[in-house]
Amino acid sequence: MLALVLLVLGCGTDLTSAEKLGYLNADLCLMSTPARSGIAGAKTLWDELQYAHIIQVPYVHFVGAFLPFHRYFMAIHAHLLKAECNYAGPIPYWNETADVGNINGSAIFDVETGFGGNGTGAGGCIADGPFADLTLHFKEDLNTTDYCVTRSLNDRGLSSASQENIDTCLAAKSFTEIWSCLEGRPHGAGHGGVSGTMVNLFLSPGDPIFYLHHGFLDKLWWDWQVLNLTTRLTEIGGNNTASGRGGFPGGGPPGGGFPGNPFGPGGNSSFVPPPGFNTSNPFPFPGLGMEPNKAFTDYFYDGGNITTLNHTLWSVGIVQNITIGDVMDPRSGFVCIEYL
Repeated sequence: MLALVLLVLGCGTDLTSAEKLGYLNADLCLMSTPARSGIAGAKTLWDELQYAHIIQVPYVHFVGAFLPFHRYFMAIHAHLLKAECNYAGPIPYWNETADVGNINGSAIFDVETGFGGNGTGAGGCIADGPFADLTLHFKEDLNTTDYCVTRSLNDRGLSSASQENIDTCLAAKSFTEIWSCLEGRPHGAGHGGVSGTMVNLFLSPGDPIFYLHHGFLDKLWWDWQVLNLTTRLTEIGGNNTASGRGGFPGGGPPGGGFPGNPFGPGGNSSFVPPPGFNTSNPFPFPGLGMEPNKAFTDYFYDGGNITTLNHTLWSVGIVQNITIGDVMDPRSGFVCIEYL
């Protein structure tokens, strides 16, 4: 069990400088610790985490498992920080709403006690801070080549984390509504606001800010669950496989929500495309247009295409498989995080 605390990092006051540096150094540890799971091409534990996300993008986005999988994925990251790097401090998240309108001034991108700044290096690579010149290896098709983490910070993208949008999501009446709402504008906010590697649906876990962004989304899901724990600790649903241009059947999620792609012009209109982004085809990535792979869908154990609590969550052997039912209450079980 993790027995860690999820704390806010964004206002510059909730974690001490020592706590921030401790967390950053733990991430650096994962980036230098040799791979353990036997994944071909993986050099470090950081590579393995990114691989686990890349390989199942069509099955963990625009589907009912989106929120549970990313809660599981965050917990895996936290587990590795503790088990492999002896980290015992708090797990921070990024309060993106507090930084709307001033992403470049956010303490989270401080070069001394934060995640470094904008992509000012060649090709938009991070050039300062603890993750300057961070080298990644896996590409969208799982082939390997060395490349850097890029960023293109912009206020317009982050504006989708506005309090108005958050309040709209928290007013959702069902799981399918909160899922489709959070995977829309709030999800697009952190990815689009940071841009660069973060806007790539496959490769985004390569930027360490990914985990703080999804910590923010998970905290919002928990805030919604707390409003009616009796029902919402077990309420799940949605489709298991993404289809259509926007990922959801028919171009939109069950119960309404954003019309398709949250990263492109069909969805989050505040998104600023990075240089070279093909706006005529907002999903220029392999995988999302393919037929569902029964090696995945049969493994879910849902008995159909509707997500259930029995749905298997998988991490390519980095940690044990669990079910969605195991992560519905983040205070216990595999996740074991206290939200403050």
